[in-house]
Amino acid sequence: MSNLSNRKQSCITYCRTSTQFRQNRQITQRSRERSGKPHQQASDWFTAAKPVLWRYHPGSETPSCNLTGCRPYSTIPSARTLKLCNNGNFLPITFPTMKVRTHIALLVAAILVPTILFSAAVLNVLLTAERKAALRSMQELARASVNVMDREMTFAMATAQALSTSRNLHEGNFEAFYAQAKTTNSDRAISAALIDETGQQVFNTVRPFGTRIPAPNAAAKARVKKVIDGGRPVFSDLIKGSATGKFVVSVEYPVTIHDGRRFVVNEWMFSEHLNALLPANDIPASWLISVFDKRGITIARNINPDKFVGKPPRPERLRTILAGFEGLSRAYTRDGIEMHGAWERSSITGWSVGVGVPVSEIEKIAVHSVALTAGGFLITILLAVAGAMLFSRRLISAIDQASASAEALPAYRIPPVADLRVEEMNRLQMALHRAGHLLVAGEATRQRSLEEAKNARIHAEQAQKIAEDQNRAKDEFLAMLGHELRNPLAAIASGVTLLNMPDIGSERFSKVKAIIQRQTRHLSHLVDELLDAHRILSGKIRLAKSPTDLKVVVESCLASLEARGATRTHEVSVFASSAVVQADPTRLEQMICNLLDNALKYTPEGGSITLRVLAKGEDAIVEVTDSGIGLSPELLDKAFDVFVQGKVINRAKGGLGIGLAVVNSLAKLHGAELTAYSAGINQGSTFTLRFPLAAADPAALPQRTAGAAGTARVLIIEDNRDVREMTSLILCELGFAVHTAVDGESGLQAASTILPDVALVDIDLPGISGYEVAEKLKSDCATEGIKLIAVTGYGQATDQQKARDAGFEMHLTKPVPIEELADAIAYVTRQEPDPR
Repeated sequence: MSNLSNRKQSCITYCRTSTQFRQNRQITQRSRERSGKPHQQASDWFTAAKPVLWRYHPGSETPSCNLTGCRPYSTIPSARTLKLCNNGNFLPITFPTMKVRTHIALLVAAILVPTILFSAAVLNVLLTAERKAALRSMQELARASVNVMDREMTFAMATAQALSTSRNLHEGNFEAFYAQAKTTNSDRAISAALIDETGQQVFNTVRPFGTRIPAPNAAAKARVKKVIDGGRPVFSDLIKGSATGKFVVSVEYPVTIHDGRRFVVNEWMFSEHLNALLPANDIPASWLISVFDKRGITIARNINPDKFVGKPPRPERLRTILAGFEGLSRAYTRDGIEMHGAWERSSITGWSVGVGVPVSEIEKIAVHSVALTAGGFLITILLAVAGAMLFSRRLISAIDQASASAEALPAYRIPPVADLRVEEMNRLQMALHRAGHLLVAGEATRQRSLEEAKNARIHAEQAQKIAEDQNRAKDEFLAMLGHELRNPLAAIASGVTLLNMPDIGSERFSKVKAIIQRQTRHLSHLVDELLDAHRILSGKIRLAKSPTDLKVVVESCLASLEARGATRTHEVSVFASSAVVQADPTRLEQMICNLLDNALKYTPEGGSITLRVLAKGEDAIVEVTDSGIGLSPELLDKAFDVFVQGKVINRAKGGLGIGLAVVNSLAKLHGAELTAYSAGINQGSTFTLRFPLAAADPAALPQRTAGAAGTARVLIIEDNRDVREMTSLILCELGFAVHTAVDGESGLQAASTILPDVALVDIDLPGISGYEVAEKLKSDCATEGIKLIAVTGYGQATDQQKARDAGFEMHLTKPVPIEELADAIAYVTRQEPDPR
């Protein structure tokens, strides 16, 4: 047990014989001699046999284990055995690991198991919900049936009320009243009868006037007497008509004519008519709809009405009807079928309507819907598993190759390029490939420096310091490059993981897609920056020089920085006068923008930056002064070296430490000079570019001309980010030069700086409105020539007139088709016929 305890507490290592150890030590010493490295206190890392690492001190026969906590021991055993550190026994070292495939399998399992359990719970809830939905549809059908009955009986009531006011009736002209009643009901399946106070029908429009109608029975007499004594209209229960002998329902309206006699105006209809009124469209044949009067007698029924109309339901159902029950129930019908029932009671007639659906059909509907959903769940899960397996294979292969490429970098080998079938990993591999080129070039430079130090011992210490500085700069660059690459790669990896999750939803899918696209663009920008810097620093670019005004270039740089909001946290002052130089405009703008970005990066928020452009003697000078963190004397001496970087105020604005080196190289290519000055730490910095002045030839300088359709300069002033960005992207695709502003104030500044051909202005802007923007632009002689188009959601005639009064050439109402927008720009820039 003590031996096992010692094994747990000791560093477990593996070594071969002492002879092999001495051989490896001799190889290490010869390697030092060939590389020119002196013996140092720093230890060499000696590998006797994987995976064991031993630390060897030159001149000592005693190696020590490199693992933390292991105590050195006195001698290396000469026996060819495995033993452990503290007691002479050395054993192989092992570490628990899992492959990416296993991680992905566990991840899929961790996702699928809860998903399946949750799906089962959801399916159970869905089954209950489908059942409830079917019952709700039954209840809605019952309400609809009640509404149909109420509507028909209310119409009959209104007709009876209208007939009760008839002059013919009140004058006792019953024959004329008969004709009037028959005409009134001629377009509906309703008949009328006039009943005296004894219950005897004077006439019934179902028979010719004057036809003798049998005497009423006692129940009819009692009903009529009750209506007349009550003095108000009544909706009857199901009754058998005296004139027809068939089941009818009626509205009985009491009336007293001028001579004092009392009658009942009766509007009645056959129960078959009510059967025809019951809902039938899209109603399954097995669904039963029954209407019961206040006594519980069946008035109408959509199934077997001849058999059941006029009869009461089963006793237990009759009791619930008489009790005025409303809601859901479950019982057997008179046909002996078990049904779910939905009951509603009319507040007008007092009748009850019941909708019955066989229990088996409700369960079948619910189970069918749930089965479809479960099938969809199963298919989705199978597709997700298959997709995860396919993606894991591709990802593992891509990771293996990318890992091999990354392992080549410390050995200063250029990683090969291969198609990894994963776009992001391909970009990473290309980035590693290009970084390998830079590292190989840097390593070659370092080796040359070491060789020169070896040949000239008098400069050995200086050469060694240079090599250490370069090595440190390289390591800092690698760490910084790793930081800049890992952040977008982390977002991309998280996005890919989220995309592989089931049921991600369209909104989250769009958000993840936008994040991946944005981070991919960021990676491409980093790689392009490295490549461009490599070409410039290697002198492999050609300059397209032409007479260029430094003032125009400076204004363009500032407009670009302001458009992306880079200057909003600093106070930027500009003092620029015209100064023409012979330069490549694109590279000149790159130089000035790099100097401004450098000032913004190393100046805290709220600090000031001053930009001056002036002609002095035979030189044109661009001077950028900031109130930032300044430069120490040591950093000032190597400010233009590659990979040298001061302390960045905001890491989000950090770069790769090559900006000033690029500016310095471009300045030399232009025959210009870049200098830096700083009074010290926290004293700010000044960077000065000095160009030789060129003869100003106005004809050779770029002139501002109105852009034609497809090449015009367009300024978009729009506070809605999505509308602004989408309009800008589409117009750029159509060939327009597009600038944007988020509100009226920034739009006025951009217009005065850029001087676009056309400005697309939203009316409802924060701060100042689009009308005020138009008025201010038209009142300024510098911007009055800009063509203005109002693009707004306000489209009334008064809005259009108000836009014209403010100075707009055209008024477009959102949403504007892109063809119409392009035609409008062509119209205002080239004065073509109005496209509308």
